[in-house]
Amino acid sequence: MTNAKQHVVFFTTHPLFQRHFATDLELIQNHRDAGDDVTVLYCNASLLACDINTYHEPAQCYLCQKTRTIGLSLLDGNVNQQPYLHLTEKDKADIATLRTTFTSAADLQAYTVDNYDIGMAVLSSIVSYVMNADLDVKAHASLIRHYIVSGFMAYRSVQNFLRTTKVDKFYFFNGRMAIVRAIMRACQSESVPFTIHEAAGTDDSYSLYDNALPHSIGLMTNMMQRHWEQTPDAPDERLRKAEEWFTNRAHGIKVNGYSFVENQQRGLLPSDWNPNKQNIVIFNSADFEFVWVSEEYQHHIYQNQLDGITSIIASLLSQKEKYHVYLRIHPNLARLENELRPLLQIHSENLTTILPNDTISSYALMQHASKVITFGSTVGIEAAYWGKPSILGGKALYQNLESTYAPRSHAELMALLLNETLSPLPSQGALQYGYFYNSFGIPLKNYQAKNFFAGTYKNKSLFPNKWFFRLFTAYKRVVPQSIQDAVNRKHVASTLRRTLSK
Repeated sequence: MTNAKQHVVFFTTHPLFQRHFATDLELIQNHRDAGDDVTVLYCNASLLACDINTYHEPAQCYLCQKTRTIGLSLLDGNVNQQPYLHLTEKDKADIATLRTTFTSAADLQAYTVDNYDIGMAVLSSIVSYVMNADLDVKAHASLIRHYIVSGFMAYRSVQNFLRTTKVDKFYFFNGRMAIVRAIMRACQSESVPFTIHEAAGTDDSYSLYDNALPHSIGLMTNMMQRHWEQTPDAPDERLRKAEEWFTNRAHGIKVNGYSFVENQQRGLLPSDWNPNKQNIVIFNSADFEFVWVSEEYQHHIYQNQLDGITSIIASLLSQKEKYHVYLRIHPNLARLENELRPLLQIHSENLTTILPNDTISSYALMQHASKVITFGSTVGIEAAYWGKPSILGGKALYQNLESTYAPRSHAELMALLLNETLSPLPSQGALQYGYFYNSFGIPLKNYQAKNFFAGTYKNKSLFPNKWFFRLFTAYKRVVPQSIQDAVNRKHVASTLRRTLSK
C-alpha cells in the first residue's frame, strides 16, 4: 500500500472458490481501509464458459452471483460494483470473425488475438477440466468455441474499461486460464500494473505476484531464494520449517490439502526388488497439470511423458541384468483412463509398473533407488532432499534451484543414469523449496479456513441457501445428461444473443 490515494480494480472471477474469493474480499477491504477507491468488476452470467461454470449451467450462474453478492455485502466501506462487459459495436462484429475451429491442440495453442495468447489460455482451462493433456479438439469443439468467445469478450471489455478509466492497480486470481489470462493481457496491452493473487503455504494465507504469472519458473526461483535469505527466522528455525515440510509429506500428513501416500504401507517395496541391481525409479505425473501452463513448461527432451518413459526403458533394456526400471504411476491417475491406459501398455523385461492405488511405498522406492527420474512431480525435489540423485525428464518449478539434474537431451539423461558414481546434488535448493512452501504467504485476517478448500469469511458462510445448493446437486445426479445439455445450450444461446444486442 502507498500513502497516495489509489484507484484499484478487482475482477472477481471465482466466487465459488471460497479461499480465493475470500482473498479478493480481504484485499478489497485492505484497500478500503487505506482510503483507496475500489471498483469491482464482475460477470453477470455473461460468460459462455468459465472455470467455475464450464458449460454455462443456469443454476451455477445463480450460485456464483449470489455468492458474490453475499461476500461483497460483508465488506466495510463503499465499493463501486459494475458488470465487466463493455463491448463496442466493432468488438461485437469481431466476435463473428474469431477463429473457433482447430485441427489439433498445437493448432489451438498457436492462436492469438493481438497480445492475448488465447489459444494457450483456452487449452489451459479445458485441459484442466477434462484432465487430458492430449485434447481432442473435435470432441470439444463447442467448448473451445465458447471459451474463445468468452476470453475475447473479457479481453476487449477490460481493454475498453482501462482506456476510459484511470487505474493504478488491477487485481485478479491466478492468471493461467482463459478468462484471467485475458485480464492479464488486457492490462499489459494498456500498460496498467497488475497483481495476481494465489494460494500460499497454509490453508489460511495467500500470495501476491506483481506483473507476472505465479507459475513462472524464474520468478518462483527468485522468490524462494529471497525468502530463504531474507527471513526473520533464526537459521535453526528456518531449517526446522524446511525439514518439516519434507517429513510431513513422507509421513502422510496432508500438505496443501493433499497426501498421496496415506494409503500406502510404509517401507513396502515391490516383491521383485533386487538390491544388487541399479534400480531406477520413475515417478510420473499428470501432463495436464503442467504442459499447458505456458510455453515455459513445454517438454524439451521428449514429445511427452509417455515418450520419455518408453525411451528410457528401451535404452536400458540391453543392460537388463544390471539395470531395472520401476515406474510409479501417480495416484492422481487412478481414475484418468486416458493417461493410465498407455502407461499400462508399456511392457518390457526390465520394467516393473506400480499402479496408482498400490500400497507399495513411494518413499521406500525413493529411499532405496539408485537414481530417481521425475516429470514435473514434487518427488523430484523431495528425492534431492533425501539424498538421492534426482534427474528431471521434463520441466519443473524447482529446476533452477541446483538440487536436481536437468539434462538437455536424451543422451545427457542416459549418461547420468549410467554414471554409477553420480552423486546427489547439494540439498540447499531443496531446503529453500521446503521452507518456502512451509512458511511463505500473507495471513488472511477475516477468513477462517475449515480445510484447504473451504471456510468462512467473518465467521459467515459465503454460499447462498444450502437448500438450493442441495437441490442443484440432486438435479445434477438425477436429471439425464441429455436434458442438462439441452438446458445449457439454450442458456448459452440466449446469453450470446443478449450480449450482442446490448
